[in-house]
Amino acid sequence: MTPQLVAIDGPLKGTIYAILTERFTIGRKSGNNLSEADLSMSRHHCTIEFAGEGFRITDHDSQNGTFVNGIPVKQRMLFHGDQIAIGVSVFVFLREETPAPASDGLSPLSPIVGETPAMRQVLEFIDQVAVLDAPVLIVGEKGAGKQLAARALHDRGPRARRPFVKVNCAALSATFLQRELFGYEPGAFPGVVARQEGKIAQAEGGTIFLDEVGSLSLEMQSQLLHLLNEKRFERLGAGGELSADVRVVAATDRDLSAAAQDGSFRPDLYLRLRVLSVEVPPLRQRREDIPLLANYFRVEQSARQKRRVLGITAAARDCLLRYDWPGNVRQLECAIESAVAVGSTEGILPEDLPEAVLPSHDVPDDLVPRYHRQVHEGRRELILKAYQQGGSHARAAALLGLHPHSLTRLVRTLDLQSAVEHLDGEGAAG
Repeated sequence: MTPQLVAIDGPLKGTIYAILTERFTIGRKSGNNLSEADLSMSRHHCTIEFAGEGFRITDHDSQNGTFVNGIPVKQRMLFHGDQIAIGVSVFVFLREETPAPASDGLSPLSPIVGETPAMRQVLEFIDQVAVLDAPVLIVGEKGAGKQLAARALHDRGPRARRPFVKVNCAALSATFLQRELFGYEPGAFPGVVARQEGKIAQAEGGTIFLDEVGSLSLEMQSQLLHLLNEKRFERLGAGGELSADVRVVAATDRDLSAAAQDGSFRPDLYLRLRVLSVEVPPLRQRREDIPLLANYFRVEQSARQKRRVLGITAAARDCLLRYDWPGNVRQLECAIESAVAVGSTEGILPEDLPEAVLPSHDVPDDLVPRYHRQVHEGRRELILKAYQQGGSHARAAALLGLHPHSLTRLVRTLDLQSAVEHLDGEGAAG
């Protein structure tokens, strides 16, 4: 059949577009193959073109992004049944006479966003080893996305329908971590009158994800090595071992090779874990993925906060691209969450972003538009004046026409906590 785009949601719902040319253009500007009245589309939004044996979609740096099955894309091949979100319109791509397969919708189980070569290597690794049962070690900086990679390993493997259980090895002392992992029987220690299953038992048949595995004590490392080698563990106070059908995926931001050399991490455990290992790159090493991630979080936060935010302006995107993101993907997510909360337009502006993300004031004026700097300073002055006039957080919010929670976020975003602290009689802004 002739490939088609069927609009299933948005202002174009019910319309069918046949893809009759090798290069099918989509955008608000007249002359595109699809140029209907959807104002959320960019003038030259994206293109679907025939490439070899299939069709490829390419986003042209649109303000609102192009999403395929809920994931923002720059370029990727299309398959029968894919859902494509362009602005507020949603289409299904059809290439076969048979009905489109049921889609997972716009919320994939393990959305790993990124198309840079570094992220393609991570995705290829996940696809290769997801079907295996051997332990996997995921390394990378804090906030880089190690847990998402672990979840993807689980979701794309044969254990996907079984539990995925996370344990933060750095959050508990060695004693409590042992109880958390292995569980305990009545009488195992004072005050225990009932059996408690541990995380390993809860993950039976599935995956146990040991985050920050580099913080384990040597005793716990020994017990983990036994679990990996024997597939058995001992519940505290049980007096015997139990079998464990779990896949172990571990993650760390620590140099385990150096730790193995200095004696703080068992060399045999390190060798056992690193047989299958992958590094999730920091965000500063895959800057081309920043707009994709930002748009993904923008859609997510727009829905969560119930505020219509259709895109990220070019000026704001430029700020995002220039920042080094020491907190990686997690910090970017927080920045977009804040921008959605404090913004007042349908597009995220530079002044909506946290101050740390904006270029410093000593950057030459030709790199930072004076308009955005002045708007940023104007917001700060307006908020300070409201606190001075109102005398409290609640009254300042009322003067500004904001919900107190929104003002709290705005104060934090503009780094005004210390400036308003002595002006806030209720102490609600900190």
